[in-house]
Amino acid sequence: MMKLIASETVELQVYSRSAQILRRFTAASGNQLISLYEPAVVTPWDRVSTVRYYGFITDFRMKVDISSISEQQLPELSIESSRTERITAVRDMEWKSPRKELELLLESPSHPAVVIASVSLVNRLPYYHVNLMPYFTDNGLINIAAGSRILARLLDAGYGLLQNTDEVVVFGSAKEEATVLPNEPRSIQSCTPYSWTVGTNSTQLLPINPNRLQLTLVNRSSAATVFLNYGVQAQVGQGIALMPGGGSYEINQTNPYAGIITAIADGANATLTGLECI
Repeated sequence: MMKLIASETVELQVYSRSAQILRRFTAASGNQLISLYEPAVVTPWDRVSTVRYYGFITDFRMKVDISSISEQQLPELSIESSRTERITAVRDMEWKSPRKELELLLESPSHPAVVIASVSLVNRLPYYHVNLMPYFTDNGLINIAAGSRILARLLDAGYGLLQNTDEVVVFGSAKEEATVLPNEPRSIQSCTPYSWTVGTNSTQLLPINPNRLQLTLVNRSSAATVFLNYGVQAQVGQGIALMPGGGSYEINQTNPYAGIITAIADGANATLTGLECI
């Protein structure tokens, strides 16, 4: 007998954002290890405060502007030069001439930083660009796990570190995502109706209630304006104004507040009705 078991499909929530990569190396940078890119942590201002992003670097480049060493000319190659001869000539220009050097490293939460590649930095006026993507992947994206990061540092290749106006700028962009299970929202279980008489002295309407999901307040007065405050002291002309003849205000899941609520009227006593739900 075949038994079929029904399974519930859970739809994941995905939070995404774009991140800019921009780091500048100068003579003041020395040989310190500098983070080029690290997926961010979801901030307390986002909906989920305990999740780290993972990143997809889509563009990763470097501008090299070196003038403290002698300029290197591109090798002169004849049309008959073989592919091997061309590669050898370019390699010799980059690695056998006066140069600086940038070391690229990768670090993960479970492993200290390790060297992935070294890039030769030469003087080619006015400046030149290097695509850093091939140093990490043959694909169109560099995948960086949550908590991992790409770092870099300058090395002395026999001609010193960056000097004077030398500058190396690493730039690019990344898409970051965080995948989480959806939170099941709490639903209202019960509500308590209220009626208050609010005068010209501050009156506490409700104490702190961490279970509050909704609160609706209505000014039933035909003449007095009622002013609400999140806190222990309400003042006329300040806070949230409930106009005469049905002015209302609601706290719900879009603007949650579980603290003390106080009120005051601007003249005659006002009747205020409300409904607090948990």
